[in-house]
Formats: sequence, C-alpha cells, structure tokens
Amino acid sequence: MKTPLPQLVTVGGIGLHYAAAGSGRAIVFVHGGLGDYRYWAAQLEPFAARGRAVTYSRRYSYPNDNHPFDPEYSPLSDARDLIGLIEALSLGPAHVIAASIGACGALFAAVERPDLVRSLVVAEPPMLRWLPELPGGGAVWRAFREQVWDVCTEGFRRGERVRAVAAFIDYFLGPGRYDRLPAPVRARILEDSRDLEAQALSVAPFPELGRDAIRALPMRVLMLSGALTRPTHALVDAELETVLSLGERVIVPAAGHDVWVEQPAFCRDATLAFLNRVEQR
Repeated sequence: MKTPLPQLVTVGGIGLHYAAAGSGRAIVFVHGGLGDYRYWAAQLEPFAARGRAVTYSRRYSYPNDNHPFDPEYSPLSDARDLIGLIEALSLGPAHVIAASIGACGALFAAVERPDLVRSLVVAEPPMLRWLPELPGGGAVWRAFREQVWDVCTEGFRRGERVRAVAAFIDYFLGPGRYDRLPAPVRARILEDSRDLEAQALSVAPFPELGRDAIRALPMRVLMLSGALTRPTHALVDAELETVLSLGERVIVPAAGHDVWVEQPAFCRDATLAFLNRVEQR
C-alpha cells in the first residue's frame, strides 16, 4: 500500500500531519527520533486490515512547520500532542504503537489519559533519567551524555547539523555509519533533524516518569527490545519490565535499537498477536 497523502490537524496550536487507512478500532503509530509519519509506511497495510491505522509526524518532524521551538520541548510535549490528536480525530480508546523517544511520549500520554489508550506497544523508550539509579547505569549515562548528547547539543548550537546528527546515528548504528548511509537516506534524516534539535536544545529534554505511575497503568503493554541494543536501552528496558504490572516483553532477535526497521516482520507479527490477545479479553 502506498502511504496516503498526509492531512493536517491542529491541536493546541500545533499542526500535525497524519495519514490514515482502514476502518474500525484505531491503531495510532508514533515514530521515534529523526523520523516522521513515513517511518511506518511498510506497516500501514497489514494494520489497516484490522483497524483504522493512523501514522502522524511528531511536532517538529517533516512535513510539519511548527515554529519557534518550545524551549521546554520533551516527551511531555509529545504526550499532549498525542492526546490532542486522538481527541481531535475521535480515535480513542486506541491501540498505540510507539518507537524510541516517541514511546516515551506514548507512556506519558497513557499515564495522563488512560481512557484514550486501549493498549500500548513500546519499542525501547529511553527513560534515561532512570539510568543513574540502576546498577552500572551511572557510567552508561555519563558515556551517553559525553559521547552523544553533549556533541549533539554543541553541534546544533553551532549550526553544525550534520555533526550533531552523525553523532546520534553513529552511537546507535556504529562508528562512521552515518557517512556510509545512502545519500537519499541521509537527506531524509536531515529533513527530520529539527525534532532532534528541539530536544537537544530543550532545557528539560528527559523528564521524569515515576515508576508508580507506570505501575498503575490499567492497559496491557507490550515491550519490544532489541537483542543487540545499546546498554542505555538494555538497562532501561530491564527495569521497565519489572515495573509494568500488565506488561509483557518480547526480545527481537538480531536487532539493535531500531527494531521496527531491522526486524519489521517479526515486530509486526508479535504486535498483531498481542492486539488479538487484548481484544479477546
């Protein structure tokens, strides 16, 4: 299925482009960093066969044109946008499927408005504020800040966009990987880099989401974790698994952090099976 042309909805003064296909119970997709609504293009058709599949671009991703940056932009902002989108399009209660930093926003949204979320599928939400509290997490957090986050922040502040984005990509995919990506892929990543820039320049990029709030979530939650992911996410996901009262975790084989790109069929099948179990309850 070719991704439908995006439509525009405005929520809280923020313009969000989205594409939808199918009918029935809504399934809302939330992409991660350096992506947009097209991230889920390969998943739209199989999920539209079982419900109304909706994929949208988070506020600073292509083709949105939201200016200026919110100086306090964070997953809390994404949560408000997601809640507004579900309400504006009358999608709730929806199954929400989210990746990476988008999954953080989805968790915040589920905590704030559980009535709008039928179930939740999260792929490695970077709840990085937890790291200093976890065994071995302090060193992992310091290494991430020094090797990735500080480089990103400095790069964007100096107008060195490629340097900032490359540091982020190389951390997750391997040293020098950004430079080896095909030119069209690099162009598309840069097209979506305002999202990463807004977070890097935010005064509060990683807000705290308490364990008790997550533990109290009333909906079923599926975790997708890459078997080969970075220590940042491995530690956080292991902790998240112990916190979720109604959660289950699937380890995605031969995948790093970006499980939906590296193992799309595996993730799709695991998620569809999970949605079937939820609806049968």
